Amino acid sequence: MTNEALLYRKNGCGLCDEVRELLEILQEEFQIHVREVNIEGNRLLEEKYLYEIPVLHLNGEELDYRSIDLFTIRERLHEY
Repeated sequence: MTNEALLYRKNGCGLCDEVRELLEILQEEFQIHVREVNIEGNRLLEEKYLYEIPVLHLNGEELDYRSIDLFTIRERLHEY
């Protein structure tokens, strides 16, 4: 089964790059379809996520930057 990951990010965001790298590492272990959305220029997404990025939607569950790490993502993927 393929896991769905949606990463909300913006340009120049080091934390966003780190989350993308974590997902790339985990793609060696899990089937993950990753889609990235740049929030810049989208007023609604900027209002919602400007101070919260990176935000990762993983199989429908939202994780914000405070709860994103390799172990948490791996745990969520095992649950799915």
